This record gives sequence, C-alpha cells and structure tokens, in this order.
Amino acid sequence: MSQFITITPDSALRLMEEKGSDITILDIRPKEEFELEHIPGAINLDYDGHKFEEKVDKLDKTKDYLIYCKSGVRGGYFMSKMRDTGFHRAYNILGGFVGWKISNLPLISE
Repeated sequence: MSQFITITPDSALRLMEEKGSDITILDIRPKEEFELEHIPGAINLDYDGHKFEEKVDKLDKTKDYLIYCKSGVRGGYFMSKMRDTGFHRAYNILGGFVGWKISNLPLISE
C-alpha cells in the first residue's frame, strides 16, 4: 500500500530506528547547509524545485524514503511529486530540519 504522510520529528526518529537501513533519508536542502549539519544517515539530494525528474531518476521507487528540507515546505512538495511519479512510500518531517533541531534530536555537524 502506498503511503505519503508528514510526520513529527519524534515519529521520524522512531521510524528510522524501526526501519534501519530499509529507509533512505533524503536531505533536500542545498549542499552547503547539508555539509554544516544534517540528520545522521542522510544523503544530500539538493533540490531546487525545477529538476525533479533529473534528481530522482536514480532512486528506487519501491523503497521507503524519509524526506526533509529546511522548514518542511519543499519536503511536502517533493513528497507529493514522488507520489505523482509512482514512488511507493515517503514521509516528510514536519518542520523539516528546523523542527528536528528544535526537538533536540541527533545531528551530524561538520
């Protein structure tokens, strides 16, 4: 069953713990922001809003994804584009990276 929902940062952390390597964490912020700090295990997929197809061509549509941007807005848009293009399941973090950080959840700082 396909599922595309926005979840709280705490729920995102639980999801990461439950799924482990079975979920791919996508940080869609600019590379410079990702390099400063990011959620552990995240990979950067700098999303500018105009090249969605190019950015996701190499992603497996059957896998589960946890997405975040800076505040949650672009993440929601990105998630809806994933749904529209045939992805199986994706979650967007409510409040994005800001929400995660305010919740005092684990970070990787460069």
